Amino acid sequence: MACYKTVSYHLGARVSIGAVTASSSSLAHRAYHGQVSEAPSPRPSALVGRRLLGIVIDWVLCLLISSAFFTSASAAAVVTTGIERVLLSGDQFATLGIWALQHLILVATIGTTVGHRVVGVRVVRIDGAPYVGVAKALARTVLLLLVIPAVVWDPDGRGLHDRAAQTRIVSTRGGGDA
Repeated sequence: MACYKTVSYHLGARVSIGAVTASSSSLAHRAYHGQVSEAPSPRPSALVGRRLLGIVIDWVLCLLISSAFFTSASAAAVVTTGIERVLLSGDQFATLGIWALQHLILVATIGTTVGHRVVGVRVVRIDGAPYVGVAKALARTVLLLLVIPAVVWDPDGRGLHDRAAQTRIVSTRGGGDA
């Protein structure tokens, strides 16, 4: 693997380094070990279906925790079946808070939530750093709570929340697209 000293990246530009000439869209430019510019990731972006399934898994787990520890009296009176009692008797704001907290902590530290891990996707930083970090995970979580940035994607399949946090979701499973 060649080491490149060029750190600027312009989509579609040609980069010449000594005897090596290549399209910038095919290179990951490194200024120092571990730093990668916004060149396209060699890993495929995760498809929407797997992302949504990961969110559903996370949300169901948060519903279970909320129902166990933050039971809402009004919801408990309306709930009739066992499944409804287990999933829907928790306080809605507690569920949202639990989801935000678990998303922030897990993405900042290991780059994946329980749902992400089950469906085989992971959050990575664009600059190639090994951990997403608290600041980027916080920005991503707050924007996900607003919902709109999460449902607007760019041509690369990145949501506005990922673009703002300079992250992307990639497949952890080998092969083609997630």
